[in-house]
Amino acid sequence: MKRNWLLYLVIFSLALNFGTIGAFAYLRYQDRQAVFGKEAPGPLGLRDMWLALNLDQEQRQTLRRLGADHRHRVAQLRREMASKRLELFELLKGETPDRSAIQAKIRETSAQQGRLEEEVANFLLECKKHLKPEQHAAFVALVERRLCSPRGDPCGPLMDPRGPRGGGPGRGRGPGPHGGPPPPPEER
Repeated sequence: MKRNWLLYLVIFSLALNFGTIGAFAYLRYQDRQAVFGKEAPGPLGLRDMWLALNLDQEQRQTLRRLGADHRHRVAQLRREMASKRLELFELLKGETPDRSAIQAKIRETSAQQGRLEEEVANFLLECKKHLKPEQHAAFVALVERRLCSPRGDPCGPLMDPRGPRGGGPGRGRGPGPHGGPPPPPEER
């Protein structure tokens, strides 16, 4: 009888310990969600950026034209990069892959990625040319917000050595599967 009682007591103690640990883990998870939920809003889309800059009609038309040309060039560069990645994959899945051919294809893919980055940088510089001096600082701040982490983490050379934490480039509607940035909004 005493043994059964001790067994029940050990089982109850284990259940109580697991329940306490589970409750603490759940509460900690909830606290983290509340903290992360109150952080800075995510990156603006380009349409919102254009609205925030208070563009005049001429600027809207110019940036709309630049955006259309940019989207076309980005789409072409992405198609070429996808093709190079496919070629790389074909080389990798062969029975006896040729390392030098693989390395050459990696260099081609990297160069293509570099051309894409150059296109984006050229687009931003061209957009900046068509802004008034008082719009330049706002434009730079909006682009920085768009490119950096939505949590306010620094980006670029000051970025955490472990990389972006929970965000950073790649979030929002930047160069990605969306086909580039949307055109500036129509005049209302």
